[in-house]
Formats: sequence, C-alpha cells, structure tokens
Amino acid sequence: MANVVTRDVLAERLSERAEITMSAARDEVRWFFDTIATALEKGDEVRIHGFGSFKTAQRAARMGRNPRTGEAVSVPARRVVRFAASTTLSSALRKSPRGGKRAGR
Repeated sequence: MANVVTRDVLAERLSERAEITMSAARDEVRWFFDTIATALEKGDEVRIHGFGSFKTAQRAARMGRNPRTGEAVSVPARRVVRFAASTTLSSALRKSPRGGKRAGR
C-alpha cells in the first residue's frame, strides 16, 4: 500500500529541507494550499510547471439514481475542480516501478 502524504508530512519535509521550525513550515504549507484554493474560488486557473494544472468546471444538473431504492433523484448543478497532470508528471508516472497501475487491479 502506498504512503499517504498529508499537510503535516509536507511541513515536516519542508522544515528539514529549509531548516525552519515545524510551526513555520506548517504556516507555509497552509499558505500554499490557501493560495491555490483562493485562486480556484475566484475562477482562476492554477498552473504548476512540471506538476499540472487545476481549474474549475461547471457540472450540469442531471437525474441520478438512489443505489438502494433505484428511485430517480435530481442531482443539482455544481462547480467542481479538475486536475490535469503535466506531461513531465505523466511520463514520470509511466516510468515508475509501480507501472502507474492501481493496487489490486
């Protein structure tokens, strides 16, 4: 099973690499994600060279089904975040020893 990288893990790595306190590292990681979230809330696209881009898209309202009862349910329109990996990240994943396949498949 793959390891999970959380904000605290990122802060810990940043603190070691930049030789700053964990508190300062947590603040920087929080700032980074808050900046991305704020840009997306405004409708801006976020591009991170070598990693990918985030942008928002509007999903149309549709009719869905309740899986338990089979009853038709109205699903309202909503705004969602889309992520597209850069070619650099995509090719790195293809070359990884895991082969880019999900576990158990």
